[in-house]
Amino acid sequence: MPEDLTTQRYKVSSKLCMVQNLGVNGTLFGGNMMAWVDEAAAIFAHEHTGERYMVTLKFGEFEFHHPVREGDIIHFFCLNPRIGRTSCSFEIEAITTHGTVVVKTSAVFVCVDQHGRPKPIHK
Repeated sequence: MPEDLTTQRYKVSSKLCMVQNLGVNGTLFGGNMMAWVDEAAAIFAHEHTGERYMVTLKFGEFEFHHPVREGDIIHFFCLNPRIGRTSCSFEIEAITTHGTVVVKTSAVFVCVDQHGRPKPIHK
C-alpha cells in the first residue's frame, strides 16, 4: 500500500458524496460515513497484514467534525498501525479534498480463520 510521505499517512480510498448519500438536512447521512470508514479500515487491515480474513472488532468514538455535502470528495487515511498477535489497530481519518477533517476514529481488526476463530497474523 503506498504511503503518503509528506504526512506519514497511508491513503486507502476515496468516496464521492452523491445525492443518494444525503440525509434530510442535505448533508451526508452519518451512517453512510460510518460504513465508508469501516470499508476503508477493512481494506487497510487486509493489505497491511496480508491476511485474507480480517474482521472488525471495534471502532473508537465517531465524532463528526464537519458536514459533507453533495459533490464533496472524501479521502480516507490510516495512521500508526500496530500489529499484535491476532489483531491490527490503527487510527483512521476522513478528510475532504480541501484538507478539512470530517471524522477521526480508531479501529481494531482481528485475523480469523475460515471458521471465524481468531488466528495469529503471519506478518
